[in-house]
Amino acid sequence: MIVATRAEDLGDRKGPLALSVGVFDGVHRGHRAVLDLLREEARASGAFALAVTLDPHPLAVLRPADAPLLLSTPSERLHLLEDAGVEAAWVFPFRRETASLTAEEFLDAITPPASRLAALVVGHDFRMGRDRSGGFEELRSLGEARGFRVVRAGPTLVGGEPVSSTRIRTLVREGNVRAAADLLAHPYVLEGEVVPGRGVGRTLDFPTANVDAKDGRKLLPLGGVYAVRVEGAKGPGDALPGVLNLGVRPTFDLTETTIEVHLPGFSGELTGRRLRIEFVDRIREERRFPGPDALKARIAEDVKEARRILEAAL
Repeated sequence: MIVATRAEDLGDRKGPLALSVGVFDGVHRGHRAVLDLLREEARASGAFALAVTLDPHPLAVLRPADAPLLLSTPSERLHLLEDAGVEAAWVFPFRRETASLTAEEFLDAITPPASRLAALVVGHDFRMGRDRSGGFEELRSLGEARGFRVVRAGPTLVGGEPVSSTRIRTLVREGNVRAAADLLAHPYVLEGEVVPGRGVGRTLDFPTANVDAKDGRKLLPLGGVYAVRVEGAKGPGDALPGVLNLGVRPTFDLTETTIEVHLPGFSGELTGRRLRIEFVDRIREERRFPGPDALKARIAEDVKEARRILEAAL
C-alpha cells in the first residue's frame, strides 16, 4: 500500500481518481463496506483508488473536550487499511483552517493536483465541509456540475443497529472485546514498544513484556486479564498466544496502570521491540490476591483459559 503524508508522496497521478475520505477510526465493518465500494468504482472506471484518513480526529481540533479516544492510532489505522485492501492511503492533517473550507474547497484540497476526480465514495451518514454542509445531495449536485459521480454505501447493520465507532468504543470500555471484534471485523488492536519493567512477573515464573502505549489518544479496554495474540516477538507476521494484564497490580499495592503480556513458552529479549497485540476475549477482572503464591496459582489458570479461548477462536 502506498502511504502518503502529502500529495507529492502519491507521485504524478494523472488520470481518473476514485476517492473516499474520513477518519476511518478502527476501520470497522461500515468503513470496509465503503472501501469495498471504492475499489469497485475504481475498477469500473479504470481509476486510481485513494482513501484519505484525517489526523488528528476533527473534534480534537475543534472541540478537544469532546474528542473521543481512538480505536486506532494512525499507525494502527494504516495497518488496518492495508488489511482491508486499500491501494493508497493519504494521512491528511486536519487543522482548524481545514474546518473553514467549503465542501468543494475541501475536495480540491484532498485531490492530488494531477488527478481528475471521477468518483467520490461516501458512507450513509457522511457530511463534509464547513458546518458539515456537504451531505450526499449537496455533493451529488456538485458532482453533476464538475463531472464526478458520488456513490453512497448503505449502513452496515449488526444486531439490527448500524455499526459505528461510537458503538464499538462502548464495548471496548466495557471490556467486551469479543463483541467489539464482531463489529470491527477484526480483533481490537494495540501497538506499543516493550520497555523495561519491575520484573514482578519473572519472580512469579511468568515473565511479562511491559508494553508502552505512548499515544494517549488510544482507547484502552476495561482493566483485567485478556487472552491475546501477539505479533512482533519473533518477527513480522508471527503471532504468538499470550495472556495480557491491564491494570495496577493491586496484590503488590501498585497504582500505575501498566500493560503486561506473558507469552507462554517464549524465551528471548523483547525490550525495544514493537508488539502488535490482538485482544481475543476477556478472562476476568483484575483483583487483589492474598499474596504472590495465590496470584501465581491464578495466573497458571489464566494461561490455561487463554489457551482454550485462543484454540477455540482459530
